[in-house]
Amino acid sequence: MDAGRGLTPEEVAEARAFLRLKDLAGLGDRRIRGLVDAHGSGQGALAVAMAQGRLWNSPAQKHDLASWQEEGMDVIPMTSSRYPECLRALSDPPPLLFLQGHARLLALPGVAIVGSRRATEGGRRTAEILGARLALAGVTVVSGMALGIDGAAHRGALSVRGNTVAVLGSGLGVVHPPSHRSLFRRIAATGLVVSEFLPGEPPLSFHFPRRNRIIAALAEAVIVVEAGEKSGALITVEHALDLGRDILVVPGSVENPQCRGSNGLLRDGARVLMDPESVLEEFPELVAKVGTLSGKTPGGVQVEASIPSELRGVWAALSREASTVEEVAHRASITSGEALAGLSILELDGLVLQRPGLRFQRR
Repeated sequence: MDAGRGLTPEEVAEARAFLRLKDLAGLGDRRIRGLVDAHGSGQGALAVAMAQGRLWNSPAQKHDLASWQEEGMDVIPMTSSRYPECLRALSDPPPLLFLQGHARLLALPGVAIVGSRRATEGGRRTAEILGARLALAGVTVVSGMALGIDGAAHRGALSVRGNTVAVLGSGLGVVHPPSHRSLFRRIAATGLVVSEFLPGEPPLSFHFPRRNRIIAALAEAVIVVEAGEKSGALITVEHALDLGRDILVVPGSVENPQCRGSNGLLRDGARVLMDPESVLEEFPELVAKVGTLSGKTPGGVQVEASIPSELRGVWAALSREASTVEEVAHRASITSGEALAGLSILELDGLVLQRPGLRFQRR
């Protein structure tokens, strides 16, 4: 794990300067960025703030960088060479990034998958398939670790041992929602968790619209699955459009209120993603950056030996006759989402055929 690495002395000085600037009431990220642009560093911006008397009535808060690092966090000031270039394109980039996990993922090509917290089972299944397909191709899946679509997208990526980045609306020390504590640990262990908020900051309502700009900036495209008319996913889309990112939308039922916002994006000209199974065809240049998938040749005992241990239950539940996802899940004693993710991987590997009606059989 590469987050939690030691900061250079210059990074420590810059991080402390930005922490002090963040303590100042009325001095938001946009103004901090302006001061840094004008004076070359966080320390230069802090010196100007001190000269202007901004600190006179602002008591210093206690921020323990060493303790945060001992807890496995990394802190990257916006003036560091490690700070992601894509975030510099924002008019109000976060002065500090707090990370837990593999920081190298910030430099890899990613696609955001966002949508409703109150997603349908079908919407969650679609997000899981998308996450698995993209991650299996080496594309990093970016989302916000919320209930519904976000969590499903992360799980899809994790199911194929792929890369995923979660951007939080709280500090790294406050897992939200609490039911995603296990998901948080899995992402922090194999992927990356990112926050612009101090480690102890709670998930305040205005944090989530702000974190959405980071999701948009870290991704080269945004896929929307089931977004209502007032969904935060639409805020992510607005930021993505400002940054020149591609927007793709999975169409939903006109009778589903959780699809009114996403269907509205299609009306306004967003690209339609009719078949989540073929999502990679939408990103040929992106896939080319991270390499193409290598297929496996099916063949008796050698095939079974080549299947990862976590997928052998799914493989064993299949036969030459097509089965539904629910039938496979029942035979393998797993959830339908887990069964579908496993079937998707086996299909990509050329071991399974999908038949009409979302039915699967061995090739």
